[in-house]
Amino acid sequence: MRSNLRILVALQASHLVLFPIPVITLFFKDHLGMSVTDVMVLQAIFGTAAVLFEFPSGYVADRLGHRLSLIVSAVLGVLGWILYTLAEGFGGAILAEVTLAAGMAFFSGADAALLYESLEAEGRKDEYARWEGRGRAASQIGEAASSALGGWLYAIAPRLPFAMQVPNALLMLGLAFATREMKTERAPDHLSHVSRALAIVRSALRHRRLRASYALSVSLGLSTFIMVWLIQPYMQSRGLPEAWFGPLWAAAHFWLAGASLSSARIAAAVGLRTTLLGCALLVPLGYGLLAWADSPWGGAAYLFLMTLRGLQGPLLTSMIQRDASPDERASVLSLNALLFRLAFVLLGPPVGALVDGIGMEPTLAILAAVLGGASLLAWLAFAQAHGRET
Repeated sequence: MRSNLRILVALQASHLVLFPIPVITLFFKDHLGMSVTDVMVLQAIFGTAAVLFEFPSGYVADRLGHRLSLIVSAVLGVLGWILYTLAEGFGGAILAEVTLAAGMAFFSGADAALLYESLEAEGRKDEYARWEGRGRAASQIGEAASSALGGWLYAIAPRLPFAMQVPNALLMLGLAFATREMKTERAPDHLSHVSRALAIVRSALRHRRLRASYALSVSLGLSTFIMVWLIQPYMQSRGLPEAWFGPLWAAAHFWLAGASLSSARIAAAVGLRTTLLGCALLVPLGYGLLAWADSPWGGAAYLFLMTLRGLQGPLLTSMIQRDASPDERASVLSLNALLFRLAFVLLGPPVGALVDGIGMEPTLAILAAVLGGASLLAWLAFAQAHGRET
């Protein structure tokens, strides 16, 4: 089982090796002719595809095996990045994004559920938050290292970062085959697959603690994810040279890796509730500083959002797993990811339209109020639902 833990950490690292990410918005704008609104619409299409695949893929992982789900994810990743390498225009990007969304959906939940079950098999499930933090830190280091090269590869040839993703996806496929499935005892179930899936959704959304964890996870996750797609045009508007984008993106994700590694220790020292309150407060602080800073160094406020992303992920994933039934963990985690993607589908395109219509700074000020308020309300619901245990 210990080899399973190491392989899963390596798999998470490989999953976020993303050579194109520090320049992808520039690629969309400068080589595919997209506006910021188009970029957000494209990501909304990605999110819609993820919504359609997310929960069914988690259900399949619970029923047919988490290892099989990871293998399917890697195969779709190989195909998706090949399509991106060949993409021409908005339509080609859509085809690649939908394929990658399906691959991401089969990965989402399956890796975390297999990690939890591997620890549970050794009687070490209380260590889950620590191992989840290690996995997320490894993934952020993978993204940081690939980002540092991404800008350089883009300068050589704009499609080279996308081509480099194909061998990484093949590496993921090899790692997925190397994992070992855990045998989970499942209670006899006489429901059809559709009825059973709907029953899991109803049960999760009626569960007070799960519902509160979902709300906080979605609000905090959305706060960081929206800025991922705005930070590159933000830095460009501040006059930063494109050659700096890769190293700066890498530095931000090394910072994020440190936050992920520290999350369990910080929560143990000050309490889970206090840690998550700090995350919620970083939302208006980060967006506010980004909105009102008028120098290139204003981008340093992005680190506030990276900090909350690194802290909240392992902690809330751990809380969701604790409240999920053993044979429904991937499904319950996939439902959380589905809700997040659906929220972005609804909010992403209007944010892009605001940037194109009224400018970056006013949009960031609006997001500071809206996302900050939503995160604090979600934290309050989480604190009330979990009571003294946090």
